[in-house]
Amino acid sequence: MANELDRIIIEADEDAFTEEQAKKTVRILVFRLDTEHYCIDITSAKEVFIPQAMTKVPNTPAFVIGVTNLHGEVIPLVDLRYFLGLRQKEGLGGTKALVTDVKSNAIGIMVDDVDEALNIEEASIQPPLATIKGRLAEFTIGQIQLSDKIAVLLDLKKILNCDEMENLKKG
Repeated sequence: MANELDRIIIEADEDAFTEEQAKKTVRILVFRLDTEHYCIDITSAKEVFIPQAMTKVPNTPAFVIGVTNLHGEVIPLVDLRYFLGLRQKEGLGGTKALVTDVKSNAIGIMVDDVDEALNIEEASIQPPLATIKGRLAEFTIGQIQLSDKIAVLLDLKKILNCDEMENLKKG
């Protein structure tokens, strides 16, 4: 009888392990631009900080709002709104920067606020809506239904490797 009980426990553990393997998860960072929610794969973000000071740099593209000092390194601050077709915001008031090193050099991506970091099931990522047009469609992986909102999942690597960013690196 003890052998039969051992076998049942082992079989139950194997089934649970198989189900967990089938549910692949992705960790995302949810942030806000105006009233809209967006998210990125959290592996694209190194840290989040509130820029204390920014210096405007002459003759830079419209999406580079300036540079700031982060831990002794001068990094550019990029306005994500430019790439998503949103109205650009003036100044730093109430904004945060997501630091990414997707392109090997650190870059600060400006957002209005960071909501949360979540683990989601890969299967819960829905394909991009057919109504998404323009640049946003190019940079969208899909959308995710969160408890009380829908967040657009962005491909930050694609944004940071677009033509404008490549030209910035060359210039």
